[in-house]
Amino acid sequence: MDRRDFLKLASCTGLSVVAPSAFAGRDIATKPRTTFEPYQGILVANFNAGGGWDPTSLCDPKGATSDTDPNPMNASYLAEEIETIGNISYAPLPYASLFNDTAMQLGLTYSMKTFFEKYYQKLCIVNGLDVETNGHDTGSRATWSGRLGEGFPTLAAFAAGAFGKEQPMAFMSFGGYAETAGIAPRVRAAGNAINVLGRLAYPQRIDPMTEGSGFHSDNVQAMIDTAQAGRDQGLASKQGLPKIRAAINAMFTARSGSNELKRLQEYLPETLEQGLRGQAQLVIAAYKAGICISANLDTGGFDTHGDHDASHIPNLLNLLDGVDFFMEEAERQGVGDKVLVSVGSDFGRTPFYNNGMGKDHWSITSMMFMGAGIPGNRVIGGTDPQHAAYGITAGGQVDTNPAARHIHPADVHFALRKVLGLETSDLAAMFPLELKGDPLPIFG
Repeated sequence: MDRRDFLKLASCTGLSVVAPSAFAGRDIATKPRTTFEPYQGILVANFNAGGGWDPTSLCDPKGATSDTDPNPMNASYLAEEIETIGNISYAPLPYASLFNDTAMQLGLTYSMKTFFEKYYQKLCIVNGLDVETNGHDTGSRATWSGRLGEGFPTLAAFAAGAFGKEQPMAFMSFGGYAETAGIAPRVRAAGNAINVLGRLAYPQRIDPMTEGSGFHSDNVQAMIDTAQAGRDQGLASKQGLPKIRAAINAMFTARSGSNELKRLQEYLPETLEQGLRGQAQLVIAAYKAGICISANLDTGGFDTHGDHDASHIPNLLNLLDGVDFFMEEAERQGVGDKVLVSVGSDFGRTPFYNNGMGKDHWSITSMMFMGAGIPGNRVIGGTDPQHAAYGITAGGQVDTNPAARHIHPADVHFALRKVLGLETSDLAAMFPLELKGDPLPIFG
């Protein structure tokens, strides 16, 4: 496979070819990359509900007052039907297959009761989160970077930049806010990546999935590999221009990275599931192979300005099913105690329905967290019956005083940085969070 074909395949699967020296300070002419150290720290996984989800139909439930309520907060259930397990309340919503054909086609037989009863002891929920915007771009940016302004890296990129930006697939993104601010390479992943990754991992094979199907004998292939490595280093040693050296570095990375992709092949399933489940399989496999540090997992369909319940509720259940599958896959691969999961969206949705039985944009939302360093069976913050945010005390208690400080994305991100041990890191100094008071004890 020549370099042009490699780059085409890399583009198909989203595998960005990044020169090691661009991020890790390596110089191929003096210190070529000859060894690989697999990453074994925490896997940071962000689940993005694209479009603006409705927490009142999920983890901050607000039901109708009666069957004849003329202006219900939610028409799909009554306030008296809200369910609670431990310290967590959730919407008592039934199986997605009862709502529309799309859910039935996806084969969803999942309920919120299933999810919250299974994970409440691991879940930490932040309600009454004020993102201070109802715009999609700004809301997504605030939720996942902690800042409304442009140029801040998403949490996943922040973790990748801190823990191992030199890894081949340090930050995988399936969508959502994916700004890196130049601190880590981003891999745009695709659902059909397995076969393409196989061709990248085994470019010398006629059939990448069949051992022994090489174009050349083992002896000839070894001579080719040795010649290529010598040519790469020879070319780099003669160049002084940064752009040319970067290009040569990229070619060297493309050729030397195949061994790391072979590691990935060991943990990938033969076939991928659809949607979030397939994304979870790719991310866990890449992490298990030691080449991935963080990921954005993404699903959409939450911008329900019309016929809210019919599409929004199945999408919420699909999201929970994806998170559940991710946690199960992590356990199956033996890394269940090494994942940190965040679940969020652009913003919330208006407390009441519009004329089309839809819900519009609302700046008050929620986020859910579980995994390494996250206390379970915990809810911090809250909202009033009209889904307006309550304030929060310095000790983390709900404060109904209208002038009390709200929880903002910056507070959440500072707490996440602390969980990851990065609150005083160099990157934290480069990308400071604008807290509106002392740090809040969101995770204790």
